[in-house]
Amino acid sequence: MNAVVFRRVLADRRRWLIGWSIGITVFVVLNIAFWPSFRDQSDELNDMFDKMPESLRALFGMGDGVDPFSPVGYLSSQVYTLAMPMLLLIAGIGAAASMAGDEENGLLETVFTLPISRGRLVLERWAAVVVLTAALAGVGLVATVVSARAVDLDVGIGSMVWASVGVTVLTWAVTGLGLFTGALTGRRGLAITVAAVVAVASYLITSLADAGIGVFETLEPLSVFTHYDVLATLAAGTPPWSFLVLVAAAAITTAAARWAIDRRDLRNA
Repeated sequence: MNAVVFRRVLADRRRWLIGWSIGITVFVVLNIAFWPSFRDQSDELNDMFDKMPESLRALFGMGDGVDPFSPVGYLSSQVYTLAMPMLLLIAGIGAAASMAGDEENGLLETVFTLPISRGRLVLERWAAVVVLTAALAGVGLVATVVSARAVDLDVGIGSMVWASVGVTVLTWAVTGLGLFTGALTGRRGLAITVAAVVAVASYLITSLADAGIGVFETLEPLSVFTHYDVLATLAAGTPPWSFLVLVAAAAITTAAARWAIDRRDLRNA
């Protein structure tokens, strides 16, 4: 009976893991494969992007005066700023909300017949989500390193490792909110919606704040993407201290989910 729920979730999502791994690998390889073409036309492309509004540049991770066709700028804008977080968040949010889906389908009672506490059930399911999303981030990292080396995209391996760690913790922070919402309400759709809205709103807030729009600059500290700051991570080779905010957010939402499920009356759900 040791970690039976954890092992069952991993077993049930083997095909899910394979499918997402293939998709992420194909995405990374295709995006990085275009680097030589962009590199050779960087002067002309930079002239074109310089004419774009700063707010539009920021939405694509090209704000703050960053050269989008430098190695760091290209890898950030094409892989780590939006696309990789989006893929991992879609995968992670759906997986984290699965417990609420069981409740809606009337299957949770069967799970609760196991001789484990509600809190342990939540923690084991969350541990499985953590492992699965970390595995997907690892696949993305391997694909990124191999593809970057193949096309001479000069970004250090350490920088790519920390960027992958950052996107993984970002995923945990947001999907943890979905886990908490599902544990609190028992509604899978609501859990997915809340986590997705927070992710999209956070990205927009950070992007528009980077473009210098006042109201969004005020809200910027509340955005999870602000603390992700992948461009600084790729440039420096280490994450900023605000990275720890994401770690704290993931821990707090996990603890809150355990608290919520212990106090819900599942008989009336």
